[in-house]
Amino acid sequence: MSINPLLEELKKLRESSKYAVAQGNAYHLDEFKKYLHIERHIEVVLKNIIIKASSNSISQLIIVAGNVGDGKSHILSHLHHELNNELEKFLIHNDATESHNPHESSNTTLYKLLGGFKDVNIHTSTDKIILAINLGTLSKFIEEYGDEFSLLRGYVNDNKILDTELLPDDESVLTSNFHHVNFTDYHMYSLTDKGVISDVISTLLKKIVSDDKANTIYQAYQDYKEHNHDVYYCPIVYNYEFLFSQNNRNILIQLIVKAIIRSKEIVSVRTLLNFIYDIIVPVDLSNAKEYYFKKLEKMTGAEYLSNLIPNYLFEHKELSSLFEKIETIDPCSYRHAKTDEILLTLINAEETLDIFSEFIDESYLVTIKPKLLKTSTPKIQLAKFFIRLNYFSNYHTMDYLADTDFDEYVMWLFQYNNNNRKCIQKLYKLVEESARNWYGDPKTSEKVILNVGKKQTLFRVFKDFKVHPEVNFALEKNNSKIERFTQEFTLQFKLDNGKKPVKIHVDYSLFKVLKMVSKGYRPNKKDNNNYVYFVSTINKLINQNNSTASLYIDEVNVKNAIDYKFSKDAFSGYKFHIV
Repeated sequence: MSINPLLEELKKLRESSKYAVAQGNAYHLDEFKKYLHIERHIEVVLKNIIIKASSNSISQLIIVAGNVGDGKSHILSHLHHELNNELEKFLIHNDATESHNPHESSNTTLYKLLGGFKDVNIHTSTDKIILAINLGTLSKFIEEYGDEFSLLRGYVNDNKILDTELLPDDESVLTSNFHHVNFTDYHMYSLTDKGVISDVISTLLKKIVSDDKANTIYQAYQDYKEHNHDVYYCPIVYNYEFLFSQNNRNILIQLIVKAIIRSKEIVSVRTLLNFIYDIIVPVDLSNAKEYYFKKLEKMTGAEYLSNLIPNYLFEHKELSSLFEKIETIDPCSYRHAKTDEILLTLINAEETLDIFSEFIDESYLVTIKPKLLKTSTPKIQLAKFFIRLNYFSNYHTMDYLADTDFDEYVMWLFQYNNNNRKCIQKLYKLVEESARNWYGDPKTSEKVILNVGKKQTLFRVFKDFKVHPEVNFALEKNNSKIERFTQEFTLQFKLDNGKKPVKIHVDYSLFKVLKMVSKGYRPNKKDNNNYVYFVSTINKLINQNNSTASLYIDEVNVKNAIDYKFSKDAFSGYKFHIV
């Protein structure tokens, strides 16, 4: 056997594979794509919209919005198989893949395509169009032609299709000309009262390792095992078998979801399949052909360990953005006394693998030991591998790895998307306190320090700081599982001058800093640069009513927190006195 048949089948998962891209205007799914297909919640919603709109006599525009590669075309292609009669009534236009006249812009193409939905035509038109479009393209079209398509623009604005705010409920109104699904509203994970779960990733991983007859990857794995009997201790086989374990798959899912939430990583099904390929197939084996088995024979213990999922997952940030984000949550970056003690014992032990066996389940070691016993592996490599393998083997008992900020964020996110008033109130309180402490002094409640130009060492100037939330409470929900939601909090605060309220968007990164600030952490220059939008917004809130607000002056290190007050009365008179 000259090549690894498992490797050849796994290549179908790559983004560069001919199997990766589907066309949305016809049924183009082969048997392998059909097998891997997972019905997501967004597909059910889109299916219901198409069925209703197909029987409607008025013009119908169904917008399937999202980002590049998130599965719009794949789902539309799949629905041709289920809803062929209904879809025959629609013109399907995929803005990302349809060919354009080289002499006209994509906006011009859309302008011609959507002519029946202009304000002047919409009430007489009978056009039925499904438009798969990226959000950036939709935004540009609305910006350029919004005046002629004001009804469409109003629909996009009312349904917050281009926003990241709390989402209005799904409603497919029969009398409406417009309907939509937005892939950015539906994520790779769901929110529950117990934390985050991902049916999509879980099902996909299970399909890839299933012994189902339709799974050609598993059939190739069996073929490879039958003819080679693991003589060469192939890392690809180890990695594939590593995913047989439900426990290992669950931990991998948690790492992926944590990377998505912490870094606002955009992960599509296509990206996910490519990622799964990359963790199973080490990059130095991916293109090996006639010398594949020779390469395995010559592989040292250190090289072998570096190609196994527990190590490989955290050491290849160059492969993709998702790898880069997962590297930041490497268990090797956590320090704990118990782990340090075990590592010290491991480094000093003559029989290192005996230490592994004391703490790690034997199922993780059975295929590794023979290879490591034949070669000499540096202790530092073994130490790293031990920590990461221990993470998978004993994850649920390692309390010191708990990320309390992350756990709190996802629970607040769950409550926020359920319109829970107490949670929303806590959010506003957190932002208000943190905004005050960002520039403030814990000893001067409800006041902030003003920036008066050159940094002062003798005096500090304060003013009162109170904010007024702009809250429109929606009906509280009691969903135990949320499929469609926003991944960040959006808060609004009134301005005293009657201008439009200012918005503050709080993602995980900002949430974590705000929690630190509320407990006494003082932001530095780097924080001010990283969260410049937040700083700019709270400066707007601080600097309102500057012409009438009283100023408080503190002589640094002298007696009280506030020493003087400078104020203005109703007759434009000024008063300066000792507090």
